[in-house]
Amino acid sequence: MRSSAALISLVVATVIAGPAEAASALVGSWGNDAGCVVANAGYQDGDDYIVLTAEGIETYGSGCRFAQQLTSAPGTQSLDATCSAEGEAGTTAETVVVTNRGEGGFFVTIPGLEEMGPLQPCS
Repeated sequence: MRSSAALISLVVATVIAGPAEAASALVGSWGNDAGCVVANAGYQDGDDYIVLTAEGIETYGSGCRFAQQLTSAPGTQSLDATCSAEGEAGTTAETVVVTNRGEGGFFVTIPGLEEMGPLQPCS
């Protein structure tokens, strides 16, 4: 009986604590120089901007919304996304690959497009 109670206590403690290495959602906006102007000023005056947040990525004339939030974990994350592009009807389902290279910033790959990055924090 005592071992059952100890096992139950261990399971409850594990559930309450959650995974030890759970990454939190990416905080703030990340972008290239033009993207950070868009993120900070709220408007764009050029077509070369890229802005990445936990919810998605936006460029001039296109964007993708992630089905789950991007985290701040190092390494590569494949995210299901709904993407749209200016001049095209409807949306497409894509798998967007986001790589966190630490000090090197984030890099984003959307099928059919060149890799975008490095994206640095917009402060």
